[in-house]
Amino acid sequence: MSEPISEAVFHIYPTDCDMLGHLNHASMLGFLERARWALFDHRMSAQELMRQPVFPVVRHVDIGYRAQTLPGEDLAIRSGILRIGNTSYTIRQEARNVRTGELVAEANLVIVAIDRAGKPVAVPESWKTNMPAWPEQP
Repeated sequence: MSEPISEAVFHIYPTDCDMLGHLNHASMLGFLERARWALFDHRMSAQELMRQPVFPVVRHVDIGYRAQTLPGEDLAIRSGILRIGNTSYTIRQEARNVRTGELVAEANLVIVAIDRAGKPVAVPESWKTNMPAWPEQP
């Protein structure tokens, strides 16, 4: 895990927001998901990933919101591997307002490696060595 931390930027549209005009929780989860795909993007396509014998699936999500996000703002989401176990790993993500640098949300997600039968398997060595490590402990 020696690669630089991954970052993806998203523009917030009114359709991403709830009736109070704040970024909707479901939209944030979608942005976090898309930012996690960025961890794989330059390594393999989604089609290549789907042909692999092992798949990453979300087991647990822990997200904390720290500030509101409004339409017209941009979010930068950083993603990296916090720790790796035998059959799972934890991804750390932080979303910050691009203009102010303010922390908007932080999340830890436990991802389990499963085979085509849906059974947990060892995290592939290539995943361990090809994904960026989170630079510091939260």
